[in-house]
Amino acid sequence: MRPLRKYVFMPLILLVFLTGCRNKNEETVNWDEDMTARDNKTEQTIPDDDIYDMTPTAIVVLNIGDRCFTINLEDNSSADAFFEEINHGSLTVEMHDYGNFEKVGDLPWDLPTNDEEITTSPGDLILYQGNKITVYYDENTWSFTKLGHISAGPDEIREVFGGKDDITAEFFVEWTE
Repeated sequence: MRPLRKYVFMPLILLVFLTGCRNKNEETVNWDEDMTARDNKTEQTIPDDDIYDMTPTAIVVLNIGDRCFTINLEDNSSADAFFEEINHGSLTVEMHDYGNFEKVGDLPWDLPTNDEEITTSPGDLILYQGNKITVYYDENTWSFTKLGHISAGPDEIREVFGGKDDITAEFFVEWTE
């Protein structure tokens, strides 16, 4: 089981170091303890063909100044279309505060919508009217299309996105090797 961990986690760890992005509130993880706990819960066998599967994996990244975040995309046609657009090249969006709960910016293209009434939480990435992208740092209930969620805690989201100042957001895709 140990050789598998090396091949699964090393590309991800290298990606973080190579991009120079880091989360200010990083949590230290003891991989040996974590994996031992998981191994004790469930005995899994992996076919020999999958042990050395080095298929690249896409990681969607949001860069704000010197801060980088990963985004977990939703499983819908809107998120798929957003991914396809930023996979061809990075997207830079000037975002402005709206209502003391979100930052909003215009997209250079329209995306399909999958609107449904939801209540946002800090870190939600939302498509509005098919051509605006928003990052919520507080709650709001409306009919939106959720594109994904930023991997950060609510306090960090409020720190980076909250307030009246405009921000420049860069969205892009990184691939593991």
